[in-house]
Amino acid sequence: MTMRLRAAWKSIEENAAQGFLAGTCLMVFVAAASRTLGEPVTWAIDIAQFMFIWCCMLGANQAMRRSEHIVIDILIARFPPGLRRMLDVAWSLLMLGFLAIIVVVGTQLTLLNLERTIGDTDISYGWVTGAVPFGGVLLFVTTLVQFIDRIRRGSLGGFAHGGGELV
Repeated sequence: MTMRLRAAWKSIEENAAQGFLAGTCLMVFVAAASRTLGEPVTWAIDIAQFMFIWCCMLGANQAMRRSEHIVIDILIARFPPGLRRMLDVAWSLLMLGFLAIIVVVGTQLTLLNLERTIGDTDISYGWVTGAVPFGGVLLFVTTLVQFIDRIRRGSLGGFAHGGGELV
């Protein structure tokens, strides 16, 4: 992936996450204000939930890409380098397996929910559940690229995650 394409993707992802977060806040405000005024907008919370799951999945990938997820390595940091490398490989493969399962099961869930609608709207609930496999694919690719990058740099077990940015 070229640097320009990579930068464009990151920008699209960040803007979409910010837009979904702003939309979530706006819909919650609309729902609260309309209820207070005695004319509830019943679909606003449903749309807020839809936007929030997409914000979460896009945000999780951004945090993964920037190595901003919590890492507690107080015990592992005391292990010998060889054991840390083995644990890094095992953990990375476990994460990739888990994310692959998330993609498969999330896709099945999405397909089951295509006919269901979001609350009082005509929007398919598949758009809500579709965030799970979409986010899973993003996280899978990011995790794989970072793992390969750590192998290439010879930094397995160093817990200096990040660096290899594709998604």
